[in-house]
Amino acid sequence: MELTDERRTEVYESLLLTRRFEEAVLEAYESGGVPELPHLSIGQEAVGVGATYALEEDDWIAPSLRTRAPILMRVPLEEVVAGMYGTRSGPSEGRTTQHHMGSTERAILGTTGMVGSHLNVAVGAGLSSRQLGNDRVSTVFFGDGATTRGEFHTALNYAAVEDLPVVFVIENNGWTEETPIGQVAAVEEDLIEFAGHDLPSSVVDGQDADEVIAATAEAAERARAGDGPTLLEMKTYRYRPHAEVIPERRDEAEIERWKARDPVTIYRDRLLEEGIVDEGWLEDADASIRADVEAAFQFAREDPLPPEEAMYQVYADVEVDRDGGVVR
Repeated sequence: MELTDERRTEVYESLLLTRRFEEAVLEAYESGGVPELPHLSIGQEAVGVGATYALEEDDWIAPSLRTRAPILMRVPLEEVVAGMYGTRSGPSEGRTTQHHMGSTERAILGTTGMVGSHLNVAVGAGLSSRQLGNDRVSTVFFGDGATTRGEFHTALNYAAVEDLPVVFVIENNGWTEETPIGQVAAVEEDLIEFAGHDLPSSVVDGQDADEVIAATAEAAERARAGDGPTLLEMKTYRYRPHAEVIPERRDEAEIERWKARDPVTIYRDRLLEEGIVDEGWLEDADASIRADVEAAFQFAREDPLPPEEAMYQVYADVEVDRDGGVVR
């Protein structure tokens, strides 16, 4: 995938948007303003941004509970924040939170808090693409903890047996909640060592958005060509606890080592070094993104709650576009 200077500035803006958004979420939560419990992706932005940027707009995406970037890149900010506040303008008009949102119109498969449960759903989306005869790829994001579950292996196995157009993205931040992944996975270093299922796999620097884009673009190209699924292990790190109600028990020196390879800073410095942007552009971009995020939070704070009867209208009559695979 060719990355022009313009495209690379777009990548940086998406990285920065995800970072500033997550920082705003943390600030709002700590002040008691956000009822939804944050599972922040600060430090892991390059995985979600890079992988999503390498895909087509109609390719299916199945985010994990922590994968914020793909949602921010496809859904208006106001709707995302409204989902966190549970107000009328959020997903499903307040019936679901941002954590569990999905949107067939934007090719986002809804996720859940059940670890790994969305893996087979994403494989199902890949199967639908083949059955419908289109070239839409299904990309699913999941944490290292999900690789220890049966859903991981059933999903990989079926996708491999059927040569389905699925890209599996492990966001390996080294920790399953409060437990180092090495204590629950029987591998020496890389999780792809025990994946098996005879499908291509590789380890990627998840702090470098360019590396993530290149690896995902190659996997998506294989999938579109009918060559089946790919497993990508993105080595990354979260700077915050698993969730904001869980005390931080990781070693501070370990956190600081990973902060020295901050994905936003890496990309910022690269754009400066290559003369693609200057300090003035960076300051303007940051100011604009901060203003957009603040406006979205202000909108959500003023957005009314849904009427009580909306909570009982769980199901609705729908029309199914079987050719496009979209429920309207």
